[in-house]
Amino acid sequence: MEASFDWKQTFNQVAPQLVLYARQLVASKADAEDVVQMAFVRWWRRFPEGDSAHIPLLYAAVRTIALDQRRSDTRRVNREAKSDIAIPHENTPAFDPQPGQQEIASIVEKALQDLPEQQREVVTLKLWGNLTFNEIAAMTNESINTIAGRYRYALQALHKKLAHLREDLLGEPTPPPVNILPFSKPQEALS
Repeated sequence: MEASFDWKQTFNQVAPQLVLYARQLVASKADAEDVVQMAFVRWWRRFPEGDSAHIPLLYAAVRTIALDQRRSDTRRVNREAKSDIAIPHENTPAFDPQPGQQEIASIVEKALQDLPEQQREVVTLKLWGNLTFNEIAAMTNESINTIAGRYRYALQALHKKLAHLREDLLGEPTPPPVNILPFSKPQEALS
């Protein structure tokens, strides 16, 4: 007989990545934590016996709940703006950096925020969510090639933005870009 599913351990292992992902979709860390909690409740209700193979469904639930919440918040903000009610905007960091790494975390967070939303979503799911391109494609209803392209473009943009940190962090100079073309100079392609 199979051992019972350990919900607490699963939550402790997966929740930080889910919160980081949700944080990319909602306005505050508190909202992200609420979204993750709602997603876990949905998962538990749908699969009370638990199954770690269904963890990608948690990401899909987080995405759906976060987008619903964002739409709801947008409608509320618009309603309240019309009635002249002030709304404080919470601006907490998406990352929870180690002591002494707040500056680097804020630079990386800013670089992530500067990415287009679809690229930021793919990077977050791939790097922090440990999802495969297939899982991300299924979750977002996009082709795997679209997801892989968004990931590649996002990494290229992050590399450009963060190249100056490489030397500071690793003590290594930024390597020159790798030529993947079958010729050494662009002019050779034209001849």
